[in-house]
Amino acid sequence: MKKVLLLAGVMSAMAFSAQAIEIKPYVGLDYNYSSIDVAKNSKNWGVEDDYNSASIVAGAKMHKNFGLEAFYQRSLNESRSFQDTTKVTSRISGYGLDALGYLPLGCEQKVELIGGLGIGEYELKARTYADSKKDYGIGYRMSAGAQYNINDKIAIRGMFRHVIVEHSDLDIINEYSAGIRYSF
Repeated sequence: MKKVLLLAGVMSAMAFSAQAIEIKPYVGLDYNYSSIDVAKNSKNWGVEDDYNSASIVAGAKMHKNFGLEAFYQRSLNESRSFQDTTKVTSRISGYGLDALGYLPLGCEQKVELIGGLGIGEYELKARTYADSKKDYGIGYRMSAGAQYNINDKIAIRGMFRHVIVEHSDLDIINEYSAGIRYSF
């Protein structure tokens, strides 16, 4: 429910702001490859280190050099088996908001370098045949990448994100993503 309210609030703020300044709203879909580190002082969860996930995004460029983007991400279930026949199935998910800075390059400005800072809430879920665990934490996101604007409506993007998660056994996430954006 919190996710729906967060996205609704962001989209409402964008809609009200559209009358005052020219904004360019967009939606997108990303594929993410995430590599996680679990905190050294945590319980031994026995979870997988690497996850494949998808993200849906909604955002707006409020200026040629600034924008906001809300995201929701969820990984596939990953399994790891141990010699004692224990099988641990785990997944990560998260949602949040990023502030993005754009640096258009070239005369036609089809290529843009992107840097971003954001915040999100992340969840790590793990289960075995006998037990299940959940862990939540706040993640501080730093990102860098590039975007190629195919035309005024469609763009493709590649990004790297480094996420530091606090108050959680999930410690660090390094993430590579590739995606597409459709502007209205």
